Amino acid sequence: MVFVEIPLSQCHDDFYSTCRKMFSCGNFTNIDFPFWGDIRPSGCGYPRLKLHCERSVTTIEIMKVNYSVLYVDSNSQILKISREDYRDGICSPVNYVSSTLDPTLFDFGPGYQNLTLFYGCAPYPIPHIPGEFTCDLVNGDVVHLELGAHGPPKDCNASVFVPMPKASLVQPEIWISLSKLEETIRDGFEVRWKGDTAGYCNHCKESMGVCGYDLNSNTPTCYHDNDHYTGRVARPIEYDEEV
Repeated sequence: MVFVEIPLSQCHDDFYSTCRKMFSCGNFTNIDFPFWGDIRPSGCGYPRLKLHCERSVTTIEIMKVNYSVLYVDSNSQILKISREDYRDGICSPVNYVSSTLDPTLFDFGPGYQNLTLFYGCAPYPIPHIPGEFTCDLVNGDVVHLELGAHGPPKDCNASVFVPMPKASLVQPEIWISLSKLEETIRDGFEVRWKGDTAGYCNHCKESMGVCGYDLNSNTPTCYHDNDHYTGRVARPIEYDEEV
């Protein structure tokens, strides 16, 4: 029996090379840790922060909902996203899944409030606030709006809640204009990913390393090559819960 030992540093060299590559798609360039995807393999970022590129559009899946990525700010750790299924209007979703976040990974940005859209509802007998919009002129299916995050009442088939800017919800146009409602939803909302990834990455780069994610230990790591490794260990990211 022959045993072949593969040096650990060689494995780090491989990730050191591949994780130096940046994610680029459409208007986005040079996106790195904590994200991965496309030419960046899974060891380059958090497992649930995978970016996709299709037809020059960057998307990310969060809690079974696909979002278009509108911008990324790695320094403030802010991601602005917009629901893909509402890109063509509020009547388009195939699956009625609300916009929720993994609380161990994301927080909602400040200044947002949930708005619930009720589907398959019976029409109100008289004009009503919150708003009512018709989705199917033939069958008379309507969508009702209500502030907050709610499940469907007995007279509706489904509900979806989405974060909306609080300032927009006090504007009468949101409740009476379908186009204004859909435009505001398409404008998206901000989330902030947790953990001091910016500080961690800067610390890693100071040791001439490249930020990544160790899938075996389920923790962030710092990759080095043999020629530039200084022996300094980047400090870990601290969380209240395991990500």
